[in-house]
Amino acid sequence: MIDEIKIPESTEEVLRMALEMEDEGFRTYTEGAKVIQNSLGKRLLERLAQDELNHIKRIQEVYEVLEGKRNWTEMSTDKAGEAVTFQAIFNRLKADLKQSIEELGSHGVNDEEIIETAINLENHAKFYYTESAKKAKETKVKKFLERITNKN
Repeated sequence: MIDEIKIPESTEEVLRMALEMEDEGFRTYTEGAKVIQNSLGKRLLERLAQDELNHIKRIQEVYEVLEGKRNWTEMSTDKAGEAVTFQAIFNRLKADLKQSIEELGSHGVNDEEIIETAINLENHAKFYYTESAKKAKETKVKKFLERITNKN
């Protein structure tokens, strides 16, 4: 349950957990895309998997900054990756979900469960990043976490 998520105190632990969540999301979406029968659902899961890869890349860059391996100014400015905020994901979910659900009637419950799992994973991650941003001590890390949730 979302209410049970414990937000770590250290920035490094917040980022480590974030990488684990993004990796789990990537694996879940990739596997779901392989088995889902609904074509819109398949495309949605494929996009979500790509979004997770972009989030992983950005989180790894923040790690490198904290480890002194790069400066904040050297972080990726990949505009394609900038559109993968949770707001963008939820906008896509809303746009695709209605039509996907209408098509699901002919494909069975498994497709519905896959899409429901995707929504739950995204809700979980959004809550985690929002709460982590509130607790962040480093201003730039806080802004990074807020940017992922599209709060700033």
